[in-house]
Amino acid sequence: MDEDQLKLMNKELWAIVNKHVGPTDQSILFALSGSMMKIAIQMYTVVLKDEDIEGVLEIVAGDIPKMREQMSSQIGERTLH
Repeated sequence: MDEDQLKLMNKELWAIVNKHVGPTDQSILFALSGSMMKIAIQMYTVVLKDEDIEGVLEIVAGDIPKMREQMSSQIGERTLH
């Protein structure tokens, strides 16, 4: 997969997210995020061993501050109620 294909796929996934998530309903945000994480991990189980999936999750956990900064710059600070 090249970078353009990946960008297109990300754009399409964000379109789905934005269709369902609004600025005020935290429960929908949690439900959709959890569903997406579950699907990602299920997909990893097809090609990775459990230990390798745990390694991926550790890397992702280390990237949380970077992702938070990116989201803040994209959408600004939001308060969910």
